[in-house]
Amino acid sequence: MKKALLILVLHASCVALFAQNPEQKSQPAVTRNMGIEVSAGYSMPFGSYASSDRQNDKTGYAVNGWLMQVTFDWMGKKDFGLAFQYSYQKNAMKDAVNLVYPNGITDSAGSRPWSNNYLLAGPVFMKNIGRLHLDAKILGGVIVSSGSAFDTPNPQDTMTSSFNKNVATGFGYQVSGGVGFAFSAHVALKLNVGLLGGWPGKNRQYGSQLIGWVTYKDPVTGIEYQKPVYSAPVEYDIKKVVSTFNASLGLVFRF
Repeated sequence: MKKALLILVLHASCVALFAQNPEQKSQPAVTRNMGIEVSAGYSMPFGSYASSDRQNDKTGYAVNGWLMQVTFDWMGKKDFGLAFQYSYQKNAMKDAVNLVYPNGITDSAGSRPWSNNYLLAGPVFMKNIGRLHLDAKILGGVIVSSGSAFDTPNPQDTMTSSFNKNVATGFGYQVSGGVGFAFSAHVALKLNVGLLGGWPGKNRQYGSQLIGWVTYKDPVTGIEYQKPVYSAPVEYDIKKVVSTFNASLGLVFRF
C-alpha cells in the first residue's frame, strides 16, 4: 500500500513539473493587425500640371479639385506594414484651354476635366502614442488618366464628336503623412497631407486615309473625273506630368 502511494505521489510530481516547464507552454496566438482608412479632401496642382505654357508639351492647364482615397493596411511588427490604396482625383481645366489648339484643330482641347485613378502599394508606418495618431506612407503603382489632354482626333474626320477620348497610363506615386486624434486603439480621426501624381502617356497612330474626292479635268482631253484625296499618316505621342499637393480628412479603423 505504501509502495503504491509512493508511486502515485511521484507520478503526480512529474506531471506538475512537466506542466510548469516554460518550454512546454503553448504560445499565444499571433493576431493580424489590419486597418481600413477612408479619406477625402482638396487637390492642388503645381508644376507643368497647373501650367498654361503653350510651348510646353506637358502643360496640363489643371486647377484645384478634389480627391478621395481608400486604403487597406496590413501591419507587421514595430508599427511598420504594407499599404494598398485606391485614389480618385479630379481637377478641372482652366478656361484658357479653350483658346489652345494642341492638335491643330480649333477648340480641340475642350474643357473635359482631368480624372485620375491610382492603384498604389508600399510601406506604411502607423503608431498611436496615447491619444496621438501618427502615420506615413511611400507608395508606388499605376495611374490611369482621362481628359481632353489625351484626345487623338482622327484626321479622316475633324469634327469634335469624332475625337478618340482615350485613357492614358503610367507610373503613379504618393508620399504622405498623417496626424490625428485616436479615440481608441481601433478608431482615429486624422489630417493627411502629401504629394500625389504620376507620368501618364498615350501613343496612337493613324495611317493614310481617304478624306474626300476632288474633280480633276484632263487638260488634253477635257474629260472630268473624280480623284481621291488621302490624309498624311499621323502619330500622337502624348506625355503628361501630374503633380498635386493634397490635404484630406480621414478615418482609420484598426482591427
